[in-house]
Amino acid sequence: MARLCLTIFLITISLSTLPNSRSQPSPASQPAVTWATRLDSSGSDTVTNLQFYFHDIVSGSNPTAVQVASAAGSGSGFGSITMADDALTETADPNSKLIGRAQGIYAQASQTGLALLMALSYSFTDGPYSGSSLSIMGRNAVMTQGRELPVLGGTGLFRMARGYAVLQTTSGNAQGDAVVFYNVTVFAPAGNDRNEVLPFTPVGGSGGGRSGTGGTRSTNTVNSSPAGRVDGSRWIGGAMIVAVACLFSV
Repeated sequence: MARLCLTIFLITISLSTLPNSRSQPSPASQPAVTWATRLDSSGSDTVTNLQFYFHDIVSGSNPTAVQVASAAGSGSGFGSITMADDALTETADPNSKLIGRAQGIYAQASQTGLALLMALSYSFTDGPYSGSSLSIMGRNAVMTQGRELPVLGGTGLFRMARGYAVLQTTSGNAQGDAVVFYNVTVFAPAGNDRNEVLPFTPVGGSGGGRSGTGGTRSTNTVNSSPAGRVDGSRWIGGAMIVAVACLFSV
């Protein structure tokens, strides 16, 4: 009986070291999307190319971009600020598949021409990139084809991203509506997991508020079993129960 208990105990401990079977699939194992392609993931960075269409609608009864401020006495629009919640689609057709939204602000930053300072978060909702986002900010010379904006960061699969976006206006009208093609190249650390989030933990308490002494980042993830991590607590607990049962059976 003692040998049997010892064998069961060792097997249970061994199972606790196996990877969690509920791990989330990697982006490479999920269905591909037509607007995003992984170019290289062999090194420390994953290189991804994204191609999609940005629909900036300022006219009509349901605009996606609304001017929220303007400078008094500025006939050129210099100083005007617009809040945007623009659709991102798979093709130039506004009725094509929605793959995300661009949310943020842009402002007329030039006194002599049409040049916008853009600060937008591009949040994706399609395929393995759902829940991930890119932050793009820079000068957008609207009348120039092939203008370039920098990628400054991101979340999820694009955490700590860097790169660049090349923009080209494909259509527009007299009201100011525009459809813009985005060709984005992104470099992000290999192994990013959109499900693994490090929450902020206040110092000196467990409440939700931030203390006056600052805070630290918890090493515990929101999910008890993030992708690729070992979840052996249940197996270890089972091993302890087996050990106790064996002691009482001797």
